[in-house]
Order: sequence, then structure tokens, then C-alpha cells
Amino acid sequence: MAFIIDTKHGILNRYFPQSGETEITIPEHVRMIDKHAFAGCDNLYAVRFPEGVTNIGAGAFKNCKNLLFVKLPETLSRMSVEVFSGCESLGEIIIPPNITVIHDSCFMNCKNLRNVTFPETLQEIKDRAFKNCISLKKIKIPENVSVLGIQSFSHCEKLTSVVLPKKVFSIMQNTFHACYELRFVMIPENIQQIRYPAFPATTILHFCIQQQLFSIEAGQGYLVNAFCQPEQPQYTKAIITAFINQNDTGNLTNFLECGFVQDERIDDFIQYAIEKQKYESQVVLMNYKHKHIGYQPKNWDL
Repeated sequence: MAFIIDTKHGILNRYFPQSGETEITIPEHVRMIDKHAFAGCDNLYAVRFPEGVTNIGAGAFKNCKNLLFVKLPETLSRMSVEVFSGCESLGEIIIPPNITVIHDSCFMNCKNLRNVTFPETLQEIKDRAFKNCISLKKIKIPENVSVLGIQSFSHCEKLTSVVLPKKVFSIMQNTFHACYELRFVMIPENIQQIRYPAFPATTILHFCIQQQLFSIEAGQGYLVNAFCQPEQPQYTKAIITAFINQNDTGNLTNFLECGFVQDERIDDFIQYAIEKQKYESQVVLMNYKHKHIGYQPKNWDL
């Protein structure tokens, strides 16, 4: 092993790959990994940290394309930007309990990353933190997280469902952009803002909002556009019918009041509610029609 180490301050400044060396153990007296210390070391397969390491600098393991196994120490309290960006073989990571922030692009382009375990102490997931993690299917975001950055889970193509914690008050632009398999999103009750667009290029069929949004980026009528591309109106039908099937009159009312449903389609939804015997939803739809469109006689197929 060839390391350059500042022994006085416990900083590992640089690692120089040795022929045939695929696994390394960082020396016991190291307390910090300097920026780019292992960047581009394609030979590395596994890295073992001693307890006592508290800080990993920017891009420390960036583009270590064959790095498969990493066990982070419990003492770690900071991972800077791009620490594991481009580690294409990394399949699993457990974030230690002293980490409160996952910084910008920390795991971006980790294309084989399938499992991430977050500590309950986590508070922020910054911009592009997990962008292009195309193998990530499920995430459980801890309850203390209040910030999800721009594109933080963009292009997580296999992600299927997301339950956002109660402390999240704002969803940023393109947070879940191009999560093509994303079907379900649970929005916390104290959400105040959905930035436009937060969920473009997804296939969301169900989402749940616990109360009327306080503000919506781009103004009234753009709630759906935060979830889907505007040129895909078929998602409006899927969302409305999902609310009818569940008799979810609260969210159905909120959705209708956003003004995205075309007047000429309201009768179709009323008929659907009648056919499914969802009479509470039928009442909501008919009241909405009378309030916003006016009474128009129609022979309902009761």
C-alpha cells in the first residue's frame, strides 16, 4: 500500500495504486480522508475504514468504478460533495448515525446502487445526491429529513414508490425527474410548496396529499404539472379515477379545485363514480360541476 499521510493531523492525503492491489485497509491513526485521495482508482474492489475517521473530503472516491464493498465507520460525521460519485459497482451503503447531511452529488452515477440505509438522524439530502442511481428501487427517507434538493433522486429509473417524511415542507424542481417507474407518492401534511416541475417524466398513478397545499409553484392550476409532463393529460384521468375508487373525497376535492379537469370531461367522471357505486365521490363531482360549470340536465345511467 502506498499512502501519503499527514501524521500530525491524521489526514490521508493520497493513495497510489499498487499492482494487483484490490483491497485496502486505511491505517488506524487516520482521522480524515482528503479530497480526491482515491479518485479514479479503478483497481479498488473493497475499502475498510478504521473507527475514528470523521471526515471524507470532496470526491475522495470519485469514479472508483470497480469499488463494490465499503463499510463506513460509526465515527463518520461528514461526507463532502461527490464522495462516491461514479462508483458504478457499489451495490449497497449504510450511512452512519452521525451523518446529518448527504451533500451534493454524493452518490451520483452509482448505477448499481440498490440498497441505501439512512440513519434516523439524517436531516438533508442535497442536490443530485442520488441522481442516476438507476438500480435504486425503494427508499425509506427518515422522519427528520426536511430538505430534498434539486434532482436529488432524478433518473432513479427503477424507483417505484416514495413516502416523504412529515418535516419536508418543500419539494424542489426535478427532485424525481425521469423516475420512470414511480407510481405512488405520499405527500406530507405540512407541505407548503411543490416547485415546478417536481415529478416530470414519471408514471405516477396515485399520490396522496393530506391537506390543501399552501402554495404551488407557477400558480393555481399547475399541481398536475408538478407531477407529470403537461402534454400527458391521461394521468389526470388516472389520478381522478384512483380517488374515486378509494372514495377519497378530500383529495378529490383538492384536486378538482386546482382547476385542471376540463369541463367537458366532468360528466365522464360522474358516470364512472355511479358505475363504481362511489356515491360520496359522485356527490363531490356533481357539486363541483354545479359550482364551476352550472347545472346542465343529463340522463345519468343510474
